[in-house]
Amino acid sequence: MSLSRIVVAGGLVVASAWLVGCSDKPSMGEVSGTVTYKGKALPNGSITFVPEKGRSASGVIKDGQILNVTCFEPNDGVPVGQAKVAIQAFAERAEGSTALARPLIPEGYGNIERSNLKADIKAGKNELKFELN
Repeated sequence: MSLSRIVVAGGLVVASAWLVGCSDKPSMGEVSGTVTYKGKALPNGSITFVPEKGRSASGVIKDGQILNVTCFEPNDGVPVGQAKVAIQAFAERAEGSTALARPLIPEGYGNIERSNLKADIKAGKNELKFELN
């Protein structure tokens, strides 16, 4: 076998192994639940889950409900395991306004390192409840 054929064959083996490795998706947990601030449903916002290892996931908050949590594919959830959580919510701006949107909750909840929010994600369905003060 010539050197060029060995190099090509080796490259194909490496490429095949890389493609197989990329298709390995971690175990996922479906996520839903509620977010309240001072006892009232958070009207809108976003939520981000950052696992100890791997890709983060995010979703939306609408009328206090956690919806559409996505990591790899729409609504696939969060990788199983411990995850840090950040939540952001801003008042809606009047149409045509150029003013910055006013935060609805303390901005620290939106910082993954300072929020102190966590979730233990299990395989299957996870019903989470975040009560912010």
